[in-house]
Amino acid sequence: METIEKLISTKKEVKDFEQEVFNCLLIDPDLFDCCVNAHQGYAFLLRNWIRESYESGATVKEVVKKIKNSKLQLESIKIGKPLTLVA
Repeated sequence: METIEKLISTKKEVKDFEQEVFNCLLIDPDLFDCCVNAHQGYAFLLRNWIRESYESGATVKEVVKKIKNSKLQLESIKIGKPLTLVA
């Protein structure tokens, strides 16, 4: 029972971390969630990378900085399109 509670707690912490990241990027976390569910692709990979960053002890600021410096076209999330890379 303790293991299940810890897993649920950890999932919530990761989700809260992800939401903080997207709030700092001025992107509605719910839009990102829709992007992952509808398109998978880079959005799904980004979600996994954010989780791994959290698990390795990265801060929200560090994650936001790396995302901003990446070639990800974040504006596509805001208009409901798949997350893509800028060439």
